[in-house]
Amino acid sequence: MASQAKKWFHSSTAYQIWPASFKDSNGDGVGDIQGILSKIPYLQDTLSIDLLWLSPIYDSPQKDMGYDVSDYEVIYPKYGTLKDFDQLIETCHSRGIKVVMDMVANHTSDQHGWFLSSMQSRNGQHADWYHWRDPKYDSAGVRQPPNNWRTGSSVGKSCWTYVPERDQYYFNFGTPYQPNLNWENPEVREAVYESAIKFWLDRGVDGFRMDVVGFYWKDPHFPDADVVYEGQDLQPLQGKYCHNGDLVHAWLKDIRNRIQREHGKQIVLIGELPGTSREVFLDFIHPSSNELDMALDTDIFITGNSWTAGLREMKRAALPLLKDAIFKTQSLLDDGGWPTVSIENHDFARSVSRFGPGDGPFREQGAKMLALLATTLSGTLFIYQGQEIGMTNVPPNWGKDEFRDAYDLDHIEDVEDVRGSEEDQQEWSEALATWGRDNGRTPVHWSNEPYAGFSDKEPWIRVNDNYRHINVADQLEKKDSVLAFWKLLISIRKEHALLRKGTFRLVDRDNLKTFAFAKTEAGDTAQLLVILNFSDAVSVFSLPDPAQNRHWKLLVGTYGSTTDEIDSRTELRPWEGRLYQEELR
Repeated sequence: MASQAKKWFHSSTAYQIWPASFKDSNGDGVGDIQGILSKIPYLQDTLSIDLLWLSPIYDSPQKDMGYDVSDYEVIYPKYGTLKDFDQLIETCHSRGIKVVMDMVANHTSDQHGWFLSSMQSRNGQHADWYHWRDPKYDSAGVRQPPNNWRTGSSVGKSCWTYVPERDQYYFNFGTPYQPNLNWENPEVREAVYESAIKFWLDRGVDGFRMDVVGFYWKDPHFPDADVVYEGQDLQPLQGKYCHNGDLVHAWLKDIRNRIQREHGKQIVLIGELPGTSREVFLDFIHPSSNELDMALDTDIFITGNSWTAGLREMKRAALPLLKDAIFKTQSLLDDGGWPTVSIENHDFARSVSRFGPGDGPFREQGAKMLALLATTLSGTLFIYQGQEIGMTNVPPNWGKDEFRDAYDLDHIEDVEDVRGSEEDQQEWSEALATWGRDNGRTPVHWSNEPYAGFSDKEPWIRVNDNYRHINVADQLEKKDSVLAFWKLLISIRKEHALLRKGTFRLVDRDNLKTFAFAKTEAGDTAQLLVILNFSDAVSVFSLPDPAQNRHWKLLVGTYGSTTDEIDSRTELRPWEGRLYQEELR
C-alpha cells in the first residue's frame, strides 16, 4: 500500500440516510430530521456509526426526491427547519459523529430562482447560468432539439426542453425539471460555492458527497452523439461529451483550495463517479491532486451492464465481473488513493436482492455473507439504511400506483409505449422489482407494528410487505440476527486495521460460485483470508498451494461456527462466508 497521511475518515463507519424513508416523527407519513435525531443513539450504539451522509434535505418540488433543488439554503419543510438541522449537527458532534451533506450542483430544479430568471430572457442577470442553445430545423421547417442526445431517464426523451420566452432549448441530462448549470460561467461557480458549500460549512457540516461531480462539464459544441441504435432519432449520451473533462479537475481544485483557506479544518469531499476508469478515478482522489478525498464507484451496481441500458435490458452478472469491479476500487490503495466500500445505496436495488439470494430461504445467510464482504474490504465503509437488517427489494406483484421514483415511472411509460398491451404487466413488474430505484427507498422497518414502526400514518410510499419478519426491533432481540452480525463485524473491523487498509489480493478470479481474497501487509504475506459462497448450493473452495502450509484460525463465520477448519478442499454451505486469520507459529 502506498503511504497516505492518516485522515479522520480513514477509520470511519458511514451511514447513508434517505430522509423521507428513515423515520417520521410527526405523523405526516414522511421522514424528517427529528426522526433522524431520535435514532442517533441506535446508529451509534448498535453500528458504531461515526459519519452520517444525509441525502438531499434542501427545499425542493420533490420531483426527484430532492435532487431537484429549488433553494440550497432552506430545508424542505416536511423534513424540518434550519433549527432542527442545527440541533442535528450539535447532537452528532457531541457524540463524535461527523455529518456530510449531499451536494447537488450539476443541476437545479426548474423552480430555482436562478432558472426562473434565466428562462425569461437571453439578456438577464442569469441568462447564461444554464446551457441554452438555439433550435435546429428539419427540411420541412419543423423545430428540432439542438442535437440527438437522449436523457438518462428514458429511451424516448430528448435532453433538451424548449422555452418559448427565449426561443431556445435548455439542456437537462436527467429530466426536464432538472436543468443543468453552466459551470463554465464563473458567476455560477461563485454562487454554488456561497449557497451550496459555504452556507453549510458555516453551520458546521464536515463535508459533502458531490452528486455526479464528473458531469459538471459539457462539451460546449454539443455535437450529435454516435449512433448506437440504428433507426432511432435519439441516441444515448456518450461520456466523451459530458463526463470527467479537464475543467472538472480545475474546478475541484479551486473548491478545495478555497475551503482550506476559509475553513482550515479537515473537510471531506466525496465524489460520485459513475462510468469512470480506474486511471481517471485515481486522478480525482489521489492526495497530490488536492481534489476529492475519495469517491463512490457506482459502477459496481451495474456490473455486467451498460449505463445506457434500460431496465428491461439489465441482467445479473457472473461473479467474476463483480470481483473485477471490487478489485478496481480496492487496488486504488496500491497507488495512494483511498477507496470507499459501498454495495447498497438509494439509486439501486437492495444488495441482498441484487447480489444475494433475495427474500427466500437463504435471505439471512445471504445478508450476513454480504455484510462480511463489505466489512472486510479496505476504505471507508458506507452502510445504507436498512442494509443492516437485510431489507430486500419490493415484491414483483406491486402495481404501478405503488411506485414514486421518476425514473421508475419513466420505465413504466417506456414499456407501455413500446409494447402497449396487457403483456406489459409482467415485463415492467419484473424489471422494477429487480432493478428499480424505489427498491431502496421504502420506509425502514423499525418494528412489526403497522407501517413498520416508521410512522403512525400511511407513508408516502408503501412499506415492503416483509416488514413483519424483517425489522430492527426483532433483530435487536436475537443474538444471531443480521443486525447482530453487522455489529460483530464492525467491532472486528475496528480491531483489525488490516480490514480497513490492507492490500487486497484476489484468489481464483474465474470461480463462478466462490469469491475469495486475502488482506495483506507489506509484501505478499497473507494475514487475513475471506471466502464467500455466492450460491444456493454447497460450494467447494480450494485453498491455493502457497496458503496450504500456513495455519488459519476462523475469526468469524456466517453460520456461527468458530471451529471450521480450512484445507485444500473446503465445503461452504449456501451463501456462507468465513473470515480467517493466519496464526504465526
